[in-house]
Amino acid sequence: MSMSNSISVSAQMPSWLKIGGGLLAVLLIWEIGVIAADVPEYILPPPSEVAIRWWQTLPAQIYHLSMTGLTTLAGLALATVIGVLLALLVVYVRSLRAVVVSVLAAFNGIPKVAIAPLFVVWFGLGLEAKILLAFLLALFPIFVNSLTGLDEIESDVLDLSRLAGGTPMRMFRKIRLMNAIPYITDALKVAFPLALVGSIVGEFIGGNIGIGYLILSAQFNLDTSLVFASLVSITAFTSLGVGVIAAYENAFLKWRPSRRR
Repeated sequence: MSMSNSISVSAQMPSWLKIGGGLLAVLLIWEIGVIAADVPEYILPPPSEVAIRWWQTLPAQIYHLSMTGLTTLAGLALATVIGVLLALLVVYVRSLRAVVVSVLAAFNGIPKVAIAPLFVVWFGLGLEAKILLAFLLALFPIFVNSLTGLDEIESDVLDLSRLAGGTPMRMFRKIRLMNAIPYITDALKVAFPLALVGSIVGEFIGGNIGIGYLILSAQFNLDTSLVFASLVSITAFTSLGVGVIAAYENAFLKWRPSRRR
């Protein structure tokens, strides 16, 4: 087969097949390299051992990840509600825009790891601290995208709606909100992994449940295979969450021309 034909065949391969092939190659190199170099498992286990450990601890993985998922989704939902409401506030009360944006931007720059211990002191080892950390990490991207979607509307569209007798509430529902929904879903795809990170950070700092707690326990026992297995579960959960949001976009946002593939 000539080089041009090889390039043509490669270009026609589905993207998932290319990604899968690349991932398989990395795993094979990892497996062979670790075994050939006789690397101790507590330093770097081979992928085969990680897969076995993942299967052995699957019930525990599901249990702890479900608790992490609960705090993640609760924090994400809270961030969505508060973020959209704050965006509405600065859209309709322009005098507050500079203050609200500046305060949120400044607060977003504070490392959440630095304030996580305070939340544990204030709220204890329960779910509240994890939910708040998930909320704080997810809030800013949702606010910014919501503000963009609600505000970036051509003035001619609003003027035409007023001339047609549109009420403020109707203009909000039919114009501003419909324009903002795709922006909000884009924000959710970014905010979901951030909220997950917030929950796990809370579990690292203080907790006796959740995937972060499971990782800490495995690290304490030098069970590196379980650490990697937990990372696999986190990656799968993140992909699932973002995939659900993307599926919603494809199913319900086809009306937006820029969304059509």
